[in-house]
Parts: sequence; C-alpha cells; structure tokens
Amino acid sequence: MRLDKLSCKVFNAVHKHLLIKPHDSIIVAVSGGPDSVALIKILDAINSSKNLRLGLFIAHLNHQLRGKSSEEDAQFVQNLSEDLSLPFLLKSVDIQKIADQTKRSIEETARRERYKFFMESAQKYNASAVATGHTADDNTETILHRILRGTGTLGLGGIPIKRPLVSGSVIQLIRPLLFTWRKEIIEYLRERQFTYRTDASNYEAIYLRNKIRLELIPLLENQYNPNIKNLLVQLCQILNMNNEYLIPEAKNILKASTREEREGSYTIDTHFLTKQPKILQYFALREILNILQIPLNEITYEHYTKILDEITRKGKGRHFQLPGKLSLWYEHGMLHFQKDLLHKPCIPLSEITIQIPGTTPVYPLGQLVSEIFDMQNFSLEAHKKSKTQTEEIFDMQSVELPITVRGRKKGDKISPLGTDGHKKLKDIFIDKKISVNERDAIPIVTMNNQPMWVIGICIDNKVKVTSNTRKLLKLTFYRN
Repeated sequence: MRLDKLSCKVFNAVHKHLLIKPHDSIIVAVSGGPDSVALIKILDAINSSKNLRLGLFIAHLNHQLRGKSSEEDAQFVQNLSEDLSLPFLLKSVDIQKIADQTKRSIEETARRERYKFFMESAQKYNASAVATGHTADDNTETILHRILRGTGTLGLGGIPIKRPLVSGSVIQLIRPLLFTWRKEIIEYLRERQFTYRTDASNYEAIYLRNKIRLELIPLLENQYNPNIKNLLVQLCQILNMNNEYLIPEAKNILKASTREEREGSYTIDTHFLTKQPKILQYFALREILNILQIPLNEITYEHYTKILDEITRKGKGRHFQLPGKLSLWYEHGMLHFQKDLLHKPCIPLSEITIQIPGTTPVYPLGQLVSEIFDMQNFSLEAHKKSKTQTEEIFDMQSVELPITVRGRKKGDKISPLGTDGHKKLKDIFIDKKISVNERDAIPIVTMNNQPMWVIGICIDNKVKVTSNTRKLLKLTFYRN
C-alpha cells in the first residue's frame, strides 16, 4: 500500500521526531472532527504501509455539553472504530456539572477531564503515547492566544510536537499533524469522501480561542500580512531553538545552586544564581516551580521579577506568597521554597512536653528545638535580621515550666504581642484567612494550658522580651 502525499508528510514528521516506534500501543484521541478523523485514518494507513504493527486504540470522551449532538458524536466515532477494526474506548463525563462544582471554566474542565481520560486509558492498555490531532493552525492560534494573555519565550515556542502526558510520565503526548495545515486536512478528507462531524460551537465567537480563529487571524491575513500564519510558526521554531539552549543551561545553574531538595520544598544559594544573565535566572526559577508542580499558568511575569528583585536586595529576611500555595522566604543568601506549608492534612497533634534545652519531636509535622541564652551574649539586632516565621525568643523568667506543644483547642485565647486584651485563636485565624484544614497543622506552644506562641502567627504579651530580660528562651520549629 502506497502512502498519499499528506500521509507521507505526516510519516516524515513522525520519523524525524521519533514519535512512534514499531510495536507501540497508541491511544488516538478522536472527537469526530476533521482533524482527529484525518489523524486516525493517516496513522492507520502508515501502520499498514510501513508494517509497524502498532496497537491503535480510538478514545472518545463524551463531554455531554451538546445533548443529542454529543451522543451522535460518540456514535460516529464508534462506527469509525468498527470500520477500521480498531478498539473503541468511550467515557462520558458531565463537564458542566464538574465545572460548576470546581468553579472552573468549561474549557479548562473539559481539558482536565480529557487528559485524565487519556492517562487512564494509556495506563490500562500499556500505551507508550497518546496522539492528538493538533495542527499548524492550532499552533498559530495558541501563539496568538498566549500573546494576548501574556507569555514569555517558552510560551511563544507554541505547542510541542511531543511532551510527557503529565509531568514525569514516560507516556508521551504526541501531535503527528502539528506541521500540517487544516486546509490540507480538509482537502485530504474531501478527496477520499471521508465524513466527519462538525461542532457548531467552534463557529461561535464567544470564547477567546474562537474569536482568534474566526476574527483575528482573518483580519491579520486580509489587512496586514497574508502570510501571518507561516510567520508565526517560523517565530515559534526560532524561539524553540533558543529554548533548547537556555533550558539545559538553566538546569546546570540550578544544579550548582541547589542546597536542599525535598518533597514540597527547595532551597537554593542565590550567590551564584544572581551572577547569571537574567533570562537564565528566570528559567532556573521556572524549573523549581516545575519540580514543585506549581501551576505555571498562575505565575505571572511580576511574580518572577519580584523574586529576582528580592534576592538582590540587602537587609533582613523577607517572606512572600505565590499562587499554588507556595511560600518563599529569603535570608542569608538562601532562597527557600515551601509548597503547601500549612496545607497538608495531618494527624491531630497530641500534647507533648517540650524538652528545655533540647529537641522535641512534633509528630507528624516536624521538630521543635529549644535553646537558652544569656541576654548579654545574644544579639537582638542579628536575630531580627535573620529571624524566620518559625523562630521566636521569649523572656525566660516569664516562662513557667513545663511548657508543651499541641494542636488547637476550642476556646483557645492569646494576648497577641503589641495589643491589649485577649483574642480567640479562631478569630485570629479568620482574620488571617487561614482555612479550617490549615489550622490543624499549626503547632501551638502552651504554658499552663494557655497559648504562648502560635507558631508562625503570634506570641503572647506575657512572655515577650523586655529591657529587664536577663535570660532568653529561643524556640525554633523545623517542619518536615
């Protein structure tokens, strides 16, 4: 069987970019639209012509968004799988209901559910890759979409022809049609009289993506440059060459700067990092966020510039928050990243007597280290400059031993440093917008069963350091 012109073009892209190997099992995402129908037809033809002995599976997710039309789409794809004698994988999901429950957009919910379905299918059938029908037109639309919403050089690299299906996965997401234009696909289907489904919502200019396809690109072609789509793809290819150089360089810089890496946390020495070009600093930070699995679409250019500005400033330690429940603090040239600092569900803390001086395990959160200092041998100025949120000093004469550490209790009150009167911990948590689940992960140091330090939040007036203090108790909490 001889391949037609378009199938040869696709095969050359598959071969050049090592998308598929003989005997691979491939999940092919088929919506029923022209791109996905062409994709499965071409892959089936390549499989037969080149005797690759691929295991092709047709996967269709019914989004249940268009009533009878959604059911007809699913039936169409099932009929297509029977015509090709290929296994058919179907899943139906109420996207609207999930979007309402999660407060996400329809587009984002549908995308998440599709990739969840792809991963489930790939794992079940031991597939090496999931193939989707993204085209060169999709790539130009994506680049323009990212420009309008804000992006950097990585975003302008467009849609990759292959990448891990999810971060760290050996299963690849591949796009064999990425260098094929939609007009080529329509012509291919027309010549062979292959039928396909048309989603009417694709022609409604209510979503930004549709407006780009239906309004912006025709405007640019008609009034500015008829070759705009080719030029955008060219821009994408140039930037990808830049990125292919910059990303490994940034990873080398990050490797040289890393001082500690644990699940949910990362620490780097900024002295070497700040000597590098800004673009490599940016890429190194982005790599950390990738490692910590922070949603990059929530991180803006302003977030990156804030971090890079902070690590060049002199002065006391600084702490700030990023989206994705990521805490950062900078002190003594070290930049610490902590994901879900107080968000991990934990076993309720039982009350534990604190060893003074010494180390007290606070299972399962971490450990509390206590030290005693003479005031004359302790520099308050140095302490203020280096102090972190989980470190405090107290007037030892005001502390009545034994003291304990425990979780919160109903009715707990404290007199926060610098205020008059007492305040319920519940009200303090509400004021600081700390959720109920987070509150259970905050250790509380108590004296006579009353809070004297809510770790990371506040200390009580009665144990504060004063001009009369002669001995200091220093407590430092190290989270696991």
